Amino acid sequence: MKKQFTLSFIFISLFSSNLYAYNMNNSCEDLLKKGDNKNAIIASKAIENKYDASFCGAKAEYREKNYKAAIALFTKSIEHADLPSDQLFSFLYKGITERDTGDITKSTATFTKGLNTAALGNSKYMQMERKFLYQLGKNALVNKKGDDAIDYFVKSLTVAANDDERGESFEGLSLAYFASGKVDSAIEYGVKASTTFQRTGKLGEYADMQVTLANYEAVNKNFTRAIRILTKLENFAKTNGGLYYQAKALLEKARIYKLEGNDDLSNQAKKQGNAIATEIGATDLIQP
Repeated sequence: MKKQFTLSFIFISLFSSNLYAYNMNNSCEDLLKKGDNKNAIIASKAIENKYDASFCGAKAEYREKNYKAAIALFTKSIEHADLPSDQLFSFLYKGITERDTGDITKSTATFTKGLNTAALGNSKYMQMERKFLYQLGKNALVNKKGDDAIDYFVKSLTVAANDDERGESFEGLSLAYFASGKVDSAIEYGVKASTTFQRTGKLGEYADMQVTLANYEAVNKNFTRAIRILTKLENFAKTNGGLYYQAKALLEKARIYKLEGNDDLSNQAKKQGNAIATEIGATDLIQP
């Protein structure tokens, strides 16, 4: 297991060809697969199909963190979409990009428009409805509107089609309940999320959820239970070769031991965690 470093901009598996017209084999996409974003931007401008050109160009601009250019191109791709599903993905990616610029109001408006558009197709675009509901829940969390987030995540869970989708919704509900001050419910859905992530092989998400659960227990002053969760994660990381999460578990244990008033164990865990983090170059984990 290793730490998964990912942008919040998720490149989602595409619908079957009869629902989605975008050409995944265009020259711009080929360059994106190789990580050559700058040349992908250039290549996108030579693509004849206007939707393909703007959509792939937008993704390349996003990867280069040129968010303003990406938003403009996603907007253009919405205008040039031949099929509703093409348009829906453009709404989705545009909303995510707007959120990454910090403009939650515009992002929420874009997701809402996408959700309403998807709903016009009845059950045909149920998968896309779920994606928009989930993203609206994330926006509500950013706006510290826990109850609204709960509502969106519950709706996304209702239409979830598989464990991957359910895991995301469980995690969202856990975070939303915590934001609403309902820690017991946050723990309940955190356990569901963690179990689902482990079952589907999303070990990075599983590990992060375990850390979150330990923090919830610490908020409830269940320090023994929090330490038990982190020790389990530490051992899991050792077994699976995940030095990043082994270090993270140790450093979280150090923090919780400190809250508990056990300075000796806190210092010991911090020393061990920092040593592993230094060894693998995980500067984001190292504690002073």
